[in-house]
Amino acid sequence: MENGTDPVCTANEPPFSRKIIGSLDLTGIFLFAILTVMTLIANLVFVEEVFYIYRKTPSSKRTIFIWINAAAPVIATTSCIGMWIPRSTMFTDFTAAVFFAIVIHKFLLMMIKECGGQKLFLRRFANERFKISTGPCCCCCLCLPYVHITRRTLFLLKLGTFQLAFLRPVLMFLSIVLWTNGNYNLSKLTPNGAAIWINCFVGVLTIIALWPIGIMFQQVRVLLNCKKIVPKFALYQFVLILSQLQAAIINILALRGIIPCAPPLAALARGAYMNQQLLIMEMFLITLISRAVYRKRYDDLELPECTDQETSDNKQNAKIKLNGKVIEDGTQNV
Repeated sequence: MENGTDPVCTANEPPFSRKIIGSLDLTGIFLFAILTVMTLIANLVFVEEVFYIYRKTPSSKRTIFIWINAAAPVIATTSCIGMWIPRSTMFTDFTAAVFFAIVIHKFLLMMIKECGGQKLFLRRFANERFKISTGPCCCCCLCLPYVHITRRTLFLLKLGTFQLAFLRPVLMFLSIVLWTNGNYNLSKLTPNGAAIWINCFVGVLTIIALWPIGIMFQQVRVLLNCKKIVPKFALYQFVLILSQLQAAIINILALRGIIPCAPPLAALARGAYMNQQLLIMEMFLITLISRAVYRKRYDDLELPECTDQETSDNKQNAKIKLNGKVIEDGTQNV
């Protein structure tokens, strides 16, 4: 029977897990085992990193670092669950999307925290301005004016990322409710369906949320260079592209028929199946790299101007002992 007339292909629904497991050959079993072990290792590395963060980082930064480091293991875990249980794919994808929406907001807060908090951030950049002609919204709009860095503009940047962290779960809940009623179907992206409108709205919200991240990164990347902000931002970008853009591209290829149906997997389910396997491998590597990037004693890392100030104070207050006498450095010749 040709794929085009196979009931699995015409129904275009994901199979039950027993059908997937039953259809695996020796190579498929080996691949499933390797990907599952990679997911477990990624979670173990994350748990070890959580213990390290609790021991070595200030209490004000612990929660933010844990949220950001959890992005890759959480996406790997949801992908692994979706790989073993194909019918759970929509729910695992929603879980990963909601979690990463919160991580986007946490990443903005992390950059502010690394500058010493909101008050110190405003004091450091009191006489400077934000460059708002950055991606993904306005990278081509070079004529846009620079904006003064004030408490209000900082609040607007936070609001830009928070709206996604708040609205993404609401929209995902709405999608599930509509799916139970048969109104949400990713295999039928028509103007009469809810899926295309919800996904377009989520895309707009995501672009708006990424804009404050780009603005803040351009402002602090030189100051926070000693705290590895560039590789941290690069890892965040990789997770974003791989978890969002890669999935969208594969889904489009499956809907177009470029990724064909291969029973027991329909075209759309096979595309999700491929994306999950890729994500597990990619998030495993990102978890290992994140461990190296974030593994620092943050209380020992000071910003350049803080270090200069401390050095100046130490020179003024330095004392040495000589022959039982305390002599201020530089006041006597010995």
